[in-house]
Amino acid sequence: MVVSELMSVDVLTITAQAPLQQAANEMRLAHINHLPVVDGGGGVVGVLSSFDVMRALAQGNVTSSVSDVMTPQVVTARDNEPASDAARRLKHHKISCLPVVDEGGKLVGLVTETDFVELAVQALASGSVAARD
Repeated sequence: MVVSELMSVDVLTITAQAPLQQAANEMRLAHINHLPVVDGGGGVVGVLSSFDVMRALAQGNVTSSVSDVMTPQVVTARDNEPASDAARRLKHHKISCLPVVDEGGKLVGLVTETDFVELAVQALASGSVAARD
């Protein structure tokens, strides 16, 4: 299985210059926990999580921009890489999403830990997961 079989492709994004309150509202309305932060060409320049937003708002940073609180060191995946590699990357970096980018670094999707949990649920339900010793 490859990442493209798990990832979401209709991904809501935001720019680094956007007000944090706008990002918070969009995340709440869309019921999502991650917003890839993109530049004008669709390149990924950061990730904003609901945790980032909550922490900033709790500290009183209501007038901040997305760039003030986003995570700029983005760990990404490629759509054609094995899903198991992406899952290992999530675990290794202790993160909950990977923006999926093409060869030029342009966003093409998003894969989250929830996508892997859903895959595990399906595998467990079908009985295709062997018991571990």
